[in-house]
Amino acid sequence: CIVSCGIWPGVSALMAAEAVNKLGGKGACERLEFSFFTAGTGGAGPTIVSATFLLLATKVATYVDGKLIEEAPWLDRQVRDFGHGVGEHECFTLDNPDVPTAAEALDIGNCVSRFGTYPSFWNGLFGALKALLPVSLLMDRAKMQGLAIFSMPIIRMVDALVGGTNAMRVDAWSKDGTKVTLRCAHSDLEDCVGQATAAFGLELMQGASVPAGVHFPAELGDDARANILRVARENAFVWEM
Repeated sequence: CIVSCGIWPGVSALMAAEAVNKLGGKGACERLEFSFFTAGTGGAGPTIVSATFLLLATKVATYVDGKLIEEAPWLDRQVRDFGHGVGEHECFTLDNPDVPTAAEALDIGNCVSRFGTYPSFWNGLFGALKALLPVSLLMDRAKMQGLAIFSMPIIRMVDALVGGTNAMRVDAWSKDGTKVTLRCAHSDLEDCVGQATAAFGLELMQGASVPAGVHFPAELGDDARANILRVARENAFVWEM
């Protein structure tokens, strides 16, 4: 069994393992940062919007000097370049299970994850909602789903204008300052989520590369990681591994 096995979390954790491997393997990475970008809702509509509302009420798990720290979400704005055809976009801290699982599996001392969307209006709106709405309301799944559905006309209009690109970036630094940057991007979030999930399932069914038990993606061996990434690469217009 593999837990959290979609595009992110999932393939993103494999990218982290790949970056750490390039630095020398487990224990060689001092700091690792996940960055994610989705144009509009990526075609996912109210699902990703309501999920983001819930995450705005969730403390962000980060690792600082080997210690798990919980911080407020949607802070520490950074601008990241997601590669040709995507460009630079702002990202904000948001909780992601890749952080604790990758930090523990790969022995990373400092780890954080950020997410951003486009147009930037949505990022500003998310920040305003986090500041203005009580946590109890943001955590109310039914009300947040209702708000997302109510907003669908404008969401669909914006999605039609900006597309559904999903992009991921992993930056990793070794103890001596060496840096590795990996990037990938697909033109449609929904398609690449399904493709990534299928890649994990295919690996479980086809071979003996995944031992019995329950695993997080970052814990998988080199062969399983390579096989899953090979499938996830299909239809990517950015693939820098």
